[in-house]
Amino acid sequence: MSEPGPSLRERQAQLTRAEILTAARTLFAERGYSRTSVRDIAASAGVSAQTVYDSIGSKQAVVARLNDLIDEEAGIREIAGAARGSTDAPEVAATSARVTRSILEHCGDIVHALVTGAAAEPDLASVLADGRRRHIAGAGMTVRLLQELDALAPGLDPQAAVDTLSAVSDVEFAMMLRDSYGWSLDRIEAWITETSRALLLAAVWGGGLDRPTAAESD
Repeated sequence: MSEPGPSLRERQAQLTRAEILTAARTLFAERGYSRTSVRDIAASAGVSAQTVYDSIGSKQAVVARLNDLIDEEAGIREIAGAARGSTDAPEVAATSARVTRSILEHCGDIVHALVTGAAAEPDLASVLADGRRRHIAGAGMTVRLLQELDALAPGLDPQAAVDTLSAVSDVEFAMMLRDSYGWSLDRIEAWITETSRALLLAAVWGGGLDRPTAAESD
């Protein structure tokens, strides 16, 4: 027997929260975090300030939900689900590239607001740090999937693989490539994909960067 879906009241509450987060996302990007009040968010969402507090909480609570909004709008769950269902190691290795591209494509305004405001706003710095933890966890999932496929390059330490993949696909780095160097999203995704495969995969799967031996590293 299937479980009953959300009630009308629950669906209305979900819609209200989504409208509040969308309004906050737009205002934070346009005005900055410090110049946006709960009253501003409420007015933009078409609700009362008390509804914002009742639905989500304070402005700090609203901004803390932005990573959930990024995950939803960028389709992170769907991208991760496709990776878990794949036995094609090169496709799995490209997962972080797809995630980073999707975040920039759908949520670049949020990321820009977080990055530019984090130095002055502890609340934004906290959200940015949580986003980075999620990013590293996603890289960890990809590396575990590659291990299960026996596709990691011989001698590559799994934690080193996670660190490498996290760095190569970091969304702040990708944003710099876009904004400072004029790279297109297609070029960014392709570069992250090719680099991830070269650094992580065994040669039989298309990997292939020369790695120093222990003696050469000393």
